[in-house]
Amino acid sequence: MKNGLIAAALLLPSIAVAQQNAHEPATSGHEAGEWMQIEAKPVRVNGRLYTPTCSQAPGSDPTYSYWFYKGASDGLAIFFNGGGACWNDETCSKPRLEGDRATFTGKDAENAESVYKAELLPGDGPAHMSGIFDRSNPRNPVRDWSILFVPYCTGDVHSGSNTAHYHYPDTGKPFTIQHRGWDNMQAILSWMRANVPEPSRLLVSGSSAGAYGAATHYAALRKLYPRARSVFLGDSGQGVSTPDFEKTRNLNWNYQLPASVFGRNAQHTPDPEVVTRLAGHFQRDRFAQFTTNHDATQRAFYAQMGGDRTCEAWTKKMTSELARRQATSNFRSYLALGKTHTILRSPLFYAEQTGGEPFAEWLDALLNKDLPENKSCAHCMTSQEPCPQ
Repeated sequence: MKNGLIAAALLLPSIAVAQQNAHEPATSGHEAGEWMQIEAKPVRVNGRLYTPTCSQAPGSDPTYSYWFYKGASDGLAIFFNGGGACWNDETCSKPRLEGDRATFTGKDAENAESVYKAELLPGDGPAHMSGIFDRSNPRNPVRDWSILFVPYCTGDVHSGSNTAHYHYPDTGKPFTIQHRGWDNMQAILSWMRANVPEPSRLLVSGSSAGAYGAATHYAALRKLYPRARSVFLGDSGQGVSTPDFEKTRNLNWNYQLPASVFGRNAQHTPDPEVVTRLAGHFQRDRFAQFTTNHDATQRAFYAQMGGDRTCEAWTKKMTSELARRQATSNFRSYLALGKTHTILRSPLFYAEQTGGEPFAEWLDALLNKDLPENKSCAHCMTSQEPCPQ
């Protein structure tokens, strides 16, 4: 979501969608071939009440909803949208609201007007997105699948469960943010349990902040659909972060990772190890990541985390960690040339081929054929981009 908010502009036109009570069956009054928007309802899970909400940043709309499309085949794709992140006074004081311009490019990060999406925006619905949402393109490997689209507006990569207290850096005035991405997903999981039968094929994916959310909630989705043939795809969320960021995030978000996979101290799992541990736990599933080698948005957030000379350091860390991940037998990656951010929602999905094979065909193989090879543009694993002086 903010993914496009943050560096590239993936905000799309408004869409008209049908409303449906979260407790009605997905097929009630709904035919295959149309998107329906569902307002998330409070749900009690294991005695705890989860109340869905956006960030509740000052001036924002707290209403949270999600989208479902009933496809003709027995495949189900679950997509977590992006939209930046915030974790301290500086970042959380820069929300993206309807009507604002997204100016965070990383070049002048200290002056950015927005670094995370604080509410659902008119273009957040999937109906007019390209990439895996384009059902008219025969190259789309999930064109006839059902899709559950998980929006994002909590600043916590879909993974927080906390009310955090911050102060505006210039005035000292206090404000609060509801980091409730984890809570929102509990409501969606409850609805899915009642309304979406187990598919034979499952794709769990996300772009930018959504790539982290897809990883955070992967275990719960596999528990919900244990017999499905499953693939994980993280788009432009490589886990390059600093130790200080991880400490602050854990405190302010109450960052959630499932103990069933990550153990009692799950919250302290370093970001680069999350997908590796998932792949080790779910050894029959396939795991993959896409990124460009000089992704401007990921580098910009690394700078916000306190990383030094990030135009060099981010690529160096990313390629080093990616190489280690590639040693896992059920993990694959597609490393493309350039600075662009995300691929799953844009026309780039069909145009990208700098890795030596068209990305759309590579994903098709990942989903439906023998496990494809890792793909990388020439010299992508070794090339560095000089930092501006």
